[in-house]
Amino acid sequence: MSRSTFTQRLRAGETLLSSFIKTPAHAVVEIAGDVGLDAVVLDAEHAPFTPASLDTALLACRASGLGGLVRVADQRPATLLQALDLGADGLVLPHVVHPDQARELLRATRYRDGCRGFSNSPRAGGYGRANLAEHMAAEDGRHAIVAQIEDAEALDHLDAIAAVEQIDCLLVGRADLSVSLGASRLDDPRVEDATLRAIEAAREAGKAAGLFVASLDDLDRFAARGVSFFILGSDQALLRAGWSQQVKHLR
Repeated sequence: MSRSTFTQRLRAGETLLSSFIKTPAHAVVEIAGDVGLDAVVLDAEHAPFTPASLDTALLACRASGLGGLVRVADQRPATLLQALDLGADGLVLPHVVHPDQARELLRATRYRDGCRGFSNSPRAGGYGRANLAEHMAAEDGRHAIVAQIEDAEALDHLDAIAAVEQIDCLLVGRADLSVSLGASRLDDPRVEDATLRAIEAAREAGKAAGLFVASLDDLDRFAARGVSFFILGSDQALLRAGWSQQVKHLR
């Protein structure tokens, strides 16, 4: 898969399957590519990725023909720049609550009409192969931008957030959204209603709707509702489930 294919497919509304990677190890990424996932989301927000391990994981994505997205640890321009320079195919941006916040944040991802710091020396610039004009033309607009909807505040601005031009997908984070809404279960009616509202806002704006799900049942249910980008579980969840089953069988 070419570097741009994941973004093109997301924008085209194809159904895409990914998983969170919590373990900073290239072999896990390679396995994900080998079994046919469309992408992985390297979870730099909640897992111990260093710049070096993020670099290695994104190299493994490229070697495996796998879309490599980074859920960033924070919203500082330097954090976004690092993921872009290392060759990420997209960014998952936590806690997007307002369109103005999103626009300011996304300025750091663009050269033209933005404020991204220029360097063609990292992986994204072919280690100096691309000149200034070539690098800017190749990079601006290449990345999938996924805005996480996970705060009650965001629910008042769903249509406006979805309308931000650079945003390609609204991804509902039901766990944080539950906490923000004062709920203790993902199936709380308030969480379900907010999730469906975010999905509809994305679809009305012609953007992809995304969701983290923990089971195939949820995947099927929300695919029928129009969700096209799924993050299904994580490497850690699969290890825990597999080993738990083996231990239970033996004992």
